[in-house]
Amino acid sequence: MAKKEHPICEGVSWIDLTDPSAQEMQQLSTEYNLNSYIVRDCLEPDHLPKYDVVDGVYFLILRFFNHRFDQRITSVQDITNKIAIFYTSRFLITIHKSEVHFLDTIRKKYASNGHCSSSEVMIKILLDALQSFYEPAQRLSEQIDFLENKIILRRVNDDLIESLYYLKRQASFSHKILMLMLEPINHMGAISKDDEATQDVRDQHLKITTMYGQILEDVNNLMGLYMSFSAQKTNDVMKVLTIFSVFFMPITFIAGLYGMNFQHMPELGLRWGYPAVIITMIVITVGIYFWFRHKQWL
Repeated sequence: MAKKEHPICEGVSWIDLTDPSAQEMQQLSTEYNLNSYIVRDCLEPDHLPKYDVVDGVYFLILRFFNHRFDQRITSVQDITNKIAIFYTSRFLITIHKSEVHFLDTIRKKYASNGHCSSSEVMIKILLDALQSFYEPAQRLSEQIDFLENKIILRRVNDDLIESLYYLKRQASFSHKILMLMLEPINHMGAISKDDEATQDVRDQHLKITTMYGQILEDVNNLMGLYMSFSAQKTNDVMKVLTIFSVFFMPITFIAGLYGMNFQHMPELGLRWGYPAVIITMIVITVGIYFWFRHKQWL
């Protein structure tokens, strides 16, 4: 476990823990009188965002975007990491599995001056956790524009539908996390005295949630468009095959009729019987062609 402790203001400390063990968390729970049930929640790596107040201690779980784009997404853990936070007017405790760069930035920029309250630092953490979803949303929008051009220009391949699926999965997970983050944000707004900072957090949440909602809608539209073009391509193939079958159907019927090998078929004895049948086949074929042209099927 890595532990960092910094004073925020007079009498208030910020304790930042990286990858603590269950035993170390138990010791922390005893030292700061933390409820054992919420300590158990903070050790679950896939826990979704939540807010709770137990024995006068505020408890939040936040998630921030932390995904490498070369990895496949199968769960919430693949796309986000968790920060568990305990805070009162006397202390602020942040717990996470790996290093979180924006926590160091907040500590150096705001907490080091010794004039921040624990709730003000919490607002900064919330804002940066939300901000971590912004750049990935822009990247997803760019990828959607690229795939849209490929679909419209019919430059598609077998991997395109898979790419759309993983885009949708990433946007869906992110949108779900952002919606669940609304509860901690609303409760923080009721606690914090800085209305402007709280409103900034709400505005940022609305903006990013709207972006991911739009991305989900765009991906669904692209998947529908791709399926429509695939169906159209299949219909075009079936149309060509149907046209060929219509041309050859009467010819095949005539050939089958004279191929029945009955003993008494008067036409077989005619000198011009074979040329007449060939000419009849040609006339029928030409007639079908002009009929299709008249119906604008060709």
